[in-house]
Amino acid sequence: GINAEYGRMKKAILREDEVFRQEETKQVEFKAHDRLSYTQLTTREVDGRMFQPASRSICAFLNINQMCDLFLGVKDDGTVKGHHMFYAQKDHFKQALKLLLTTKFDPPVDDYRFDVFFREVESQDPSTVYDCQPSLTVQEEHSLLEQPNVCWCDAEISSYKNRNKKPPLYVIQVRINKWDPLKDSNKFELWPYYTNEEGKCYKRYNASNHEVTHHQVVEETKVDFAKRYS
Repeated sequence: GINAEYGRMKKAILREDEVFRQEETKQVEFKAHDRLSYTQLTTREVDGRMFQPASRSICAFLNINQMCDLFLGVKDDGTVKGHHMFYAQKDHFKQALKLLLTTKFDPPVDDYRFDVFFREVESQDPSTVYDCQPSLTVQEEHSLLEQPNVCWCDAEISSYKNRNKKPPLYVIQVRINKWDPLKDSNKFELWPYYTNEEGKCYKRYNASNHEVTHHQVVEETKVDFAKRYS
């Protein structure tokens, strides 16, 4: 079943530049970058349409109400690249994701609907070190969660790279869980449709994200309601 498949994926060893063992589907998407929101993109990236923020995929996954996974650090063709991260970068990412989903999405996303896993990647670069610790305190506040500017924890990564050392590689796995009426803080009768920080609503069709209109949401909700109470 699908749960067994996800369990095998979690245990699988990831190696840099090898092909990921799963293809993109309605419930799985790859992105090489780790930009969560539109506000994290630079002007050049926005104007050149270089990246689509991960928030669009997360929104699309939430709106199909299935267990889904977004893998950040995997190219569209399935090549595993990963992201160099210390504990501080992991902490930054988790804080940024929680802030995005609980304060920028409408309605706010309950905590139980998302999880984050950091899957270590076996690097081919001999300069990758696994036992070094960042010199700055993890307790320092990440003040640049929603900006394209460099946070102190990113500067720490750069300082190691300048010494020809690189922190461990990770693929970031963002898990979207199904809606649970018993855990829903809004007490909705059906799972809600979400809009992201851009105020746009996305839904997953096949292996791609599509923006949906208010009219489409209303019509699909009618169908879902009829199925639930028929």
